[in-house]
Amino acid sequence: MKKITKATIIQLIKYVKISLISYSYVFISLYILVDYFKFNESVSFFIVYGVLYVLLYFIQMKYLFNTTHSKRKLVSFVATIFTFYVLANLLYNIGIYLRINYLIATVITIGILAPLRFVVYKYVVYK
Repeated sequence: MKKITKATIIQLIKYVKISLISYSYVFISLYILVDYFKFNESVSFFIVYGVLYVLLYFIQMKYLFNTTHSKRKLVSFVATIFTFYVLANLLYNIGIYLRINYLIATVITIGILAPLRFVVYKYVVYK
C-alpha cells in the first residue's frame, strides 16, 4: 500500500475546497431550477452536473494537480466523468424513486462518489 505523502494531503485539502464550491453550485443550481423554475428534478440534475464536469476538468488540471492538458488526460477524464455521471444519475434517481428529498438524494450521491473520484483523478486521470 502506498504511503500518503504531504503532497497528497495538500491535494486532498484542495480537492475538498473545490468540492465544497462545486457542491454549493450543485445545491444552489438545483434549488433554483427545481423550486424556482419548476424544472423536473432529473432534468435539472442532468444539466447541473453536465456544466459542473466541464468546469472541473480545467480547475482540477490547473489548480489541483498542477498539470497540463493532453489528449490522454482529456480522454481519461471524459471516460471517468461519463462513468461517474452515470453512477451519480443512477444513485440520485434511486433516491428519488425511494421518495427521498432531491437535496438529500444529492447529499447521499456526493458522499458515496466524491472520495472515489479523488482516487481515480489522482492515480488515473491526472497522473
